Amino acid sequence: MLERHQNTHIRHIAVALDCSPHSIASLTAAAELARLMHADLTGIFVEDINLLRMAELPFCHEVRMYSSETEKFDFSRLERSLKLQAKAAADALQRIAGQFMVNYSFRVYRGIVPAEVILAALDADLLVLGRSGRSPTCRKGLGSTAKKALAEGKKPVLFIQPGFSAREWTILVLYDGSEGSKQALEAALDMIQPGSTLNVLILGETHEESAKMERELSEIIKLPGSTLVYHHLPLKNEKSLLRYIRMINSGLLVLSDRMKISREIVHGLINEIDYPVLLV
Repeated sequence: MLERHQNTHIRHIAVALDCSPHSIASLTAAAELARLMHADLTGIFVEDINLLRMAELPFCHEVRMYSSETEKFDFSRLERSLKLQAKAAADALQRIAGQFMVNYSFRVYRGIVPAEVILAALDADLLVLGRSGRSPTCRKGLGSTAKKALAEGKKPVLFIQPGFSAREWTILVLYDGSEGSKQALEAALDMIQPGSTLNVLILGETHEESAKMERELSEIIKLPGSTLVYHHLPLKNEKSLLRYIRMINSGLLVLSDRMKISREIVHGLINEIDYPVLLV
């Protein structure tokens, strides 16, 4: 039965850390979820091997941000900088995990950042990522690690940005009757909190099919203490989907890329939506 129940699927949450605002936001959200779901939390920091390789090249120089001066990369200085960043990430994890009273661990890896993050999180039930990283070129859309996690599609991934709290989320889930959308709905039910609102956007082939799905869900979903709201949008109206999602203005969008709408459309939505998204 689809009803509020104690979560049994998420027992280990991994979060990628790099001390950027998006990273700290994802850490806070991950710690909140770990507390709500009684899960363990693992922080992952990756020393960028590409930066270290560049530092060893004799012709590579860095240009200071606020001047035209150049200076040769110093390998040892870069290594010290990465160690300091790792310590800052570990300190942030200790502070925020302590605030939410969750069990935590911290791991440091060296390699290509997106690949190492995905590999390090293989034993977790949920990977939490900031939508963007430290690079100023990633201010719009997804950063490189988030893009790789989206492309891998091997596990639930939560894409976070600053300014959102798991305790205050209004959740919107896309539902079309497919197995993927049923899993998305189950995930949304796991995360909904008493007093909050769950919006279910039903995507039916016809008005009659949408009405039937709503009747079926109404009979089995029980949300005591919370509000359940149904919305309808024709499945074929893909161009209006992004606009309708923004109109509902939820705090968290939950969806699957194994629905009747194409995987490309789902991934396009995730890249365009400017608030948290959980892909299951």
